[in-house]
This record gives sequence, structure tokens and C-alpha cells, in this order.
Amino acid sequence: MNNIKKWGELATLTLATLLGMQLTDNQASAYVFDTAKFQKGQVPDTRRSPFSSVVFIVDGETGDSANGVLIAPDTVLTAAHVVLRQRDESDRTTFSDWPKQLINPSALSIRPAYGGESGSTVERYPFSWHYHGQTVAIPAEYFEAALRPNGDAGDNDIALIHLNQPVQGAPILPLGEFRPQDINRSIVSAIGFPATLGPGNMNEPENQDDRMYADYGTVSAITGRQLLTTNINWSHGSSGGPLLNSFNQVIGIVSSSNAYGNFATRIDSGLNCWIQERMHEHDQDLAPENSRRRWRQLGNERVYFDYNGEATAIVGQKTQITSVF
Repeated sequence: MNNIKKWGELATLTLATLLGMQLTDNQASAYVFDTAKFQKGQVPDTRRSPFSSVVFIVDGETGDSANGVLIAPDTVLTAAHVVLRQRDESDRTTFSDWPKQLINPSALSIRPAYGGESGSTVERYPFSWHYHGQTVAIPAEYFEAALRPNGDAGDNDIALIHLNQPVQGAPILPLGEFRPQDINRSIVSAIGFPATLGPGNMNEPENQDDRMYADYGTVSAITGRQLLTTNINWSHGSSGGPLLNSFNQVIGIVSSSNAYGNFATRIDSGLNCWIQERMHEHDQDLAPENSRRRWRQLGNERVYFDYNGEATAIVGQKTQITSVF
């Protein structure tokens, strides 16, 4: 979860003051991006919108951390590779950057608006701390790409975490769509809890207090279903965080990085439809207990999960059988 993929050289984050707007209801108020005021750096008050919709995710079994965003009181949108694990190197026969083994959702601790300056429980957990995953939903197209040798699953690197109970009082953010005409023009921001305050090198300072950080800039290009930026910083541990437009709509999810820049999975009309369906229909929800040694129907594709809960084969209308054993 901490291992953001395709990592390259990026500028380090700087500490600065971020301004937000006071919450008014269960729908987060739009934040007007003023580049003179909205500066890169640490978020001083995570209880303000839109930061109050961002969640810190901790895997209780491994200690790994990641990010997500509330799009419904009981639903977190994050990256697919956040809710999956990579099989041990010694047990792999085919190299793949993208993990395929299901995490036990109940091991995921969901901490909405985690933060606070004083360290008090009220500030650290403004919306309480009793939230865990129950099931997850992942597009079949993610597995189809992840099962191909050298396949790039970044076009579908999103997932939903359905929670064990709704988050009381926290705002939710709507989905939006980044348009080609917005390239190099519209200001967007990335928010999350990076594990390191720099480009992910081992010598970079750690985010020891798990503070929330934000950065803003522009999108340089759309590549497939991915948004490429070279002037918005995210780092090791930033996976799953939201990319927002100036109306606080979620237009992408932090996915990966390489020498060319940072990539976010773009929420286009197709993924928006998938998200809406999976928010309300749970027949394709995944968890190790309902997927081990089974073929699971995910849309038009059938994915086989082995006894470890790892996807090892996929077959469907658009694909021939692809398998990794």
C-alpha cells in the first residue's frame, strides 16, 4: 500500500498553510482555489472541507498505509492496489508490478479526516475511529491488465471499500470528469497522507505524525484513462488519495509515478457508471472468504481466485483465458 508504483524523481513537498471552508452540511462545500492562498503543504485543520472527506487507511495486518475519499457515508473510493497485496517474490513465476491478492477488508482501519495538531483523540479522530472495511469492489479490467506480463492496470486502478457502518457527520465529495480542454489550464489538487515528505527515496524525511498534505497544479496530459501531472507532488504512501478539481469534485485517484511524472486514474464516464452501480449493487463485492477457490463474475468477466485469494485467471467476452500460476 505504501509502495506507489513506477516511481521517478520528483520535487519534495514544502510545509505551508492551507485554507479550507467551514462545513455546512453533509455535502462538502466547494473550495474556491486561490493560488495566492492555497499553498502547497501540510493541512492545518483536517475538519474543514474538502479535507474532511479524505480518509487515512491503515492495514492492521501489515501496518501499511494509504488513502481514500468518502463518496457516500458508507463508501470509500481508493486505488485498487491499495486493497490488494503482491504475492511474495519467491512464490511468483511471472513478474507483475500490480498486486492481485485480496486483503481482508476487516483489517483495513478507515480514519476519516485523521489529523489534528494537539494529538488529542477528538482532533485525531473528528468522526470517530470505529470504521473498517467490509467488502471491496474492483473492476475486472484491473485484473485483466494485472494478469498480463508487463500489463499496466493504471487505467482501472480504482476500488470501492464498503464500510462496516456509515461515517456519521462526515461530508462526502461528488464525482467529476476532467476534460481534454482542461489540460494545462484548470487547477487541480491532490490530498492525502504521504509516508515520506519527498519523492520516495529512503533518505527522505518520514511523515512521522501521519499528517495530511495537499498540493495543487495542472494536468499535463491524458494518457488512456490516466491523468499525467509533472507539477503536483505525491510520494510513497500517497496511493488512493483523491485528485480534485476547483469544485471539489473527485476527478481522479492517485495511482503511480515514473520518470515522466505522476499518474492518477481518471474518473471518466465509464468508471463513473461502474462506481454508481457498485455503490448500490453488492453482488460483485469481494472478500477472501467469498472468493477463495472460486470463479467470481465481475461484469462481463469471470475472475478465478486461488486458495490465497489471489486472482490467477480471467475469461470473458472481451478476453481469452489469461492466467498466472
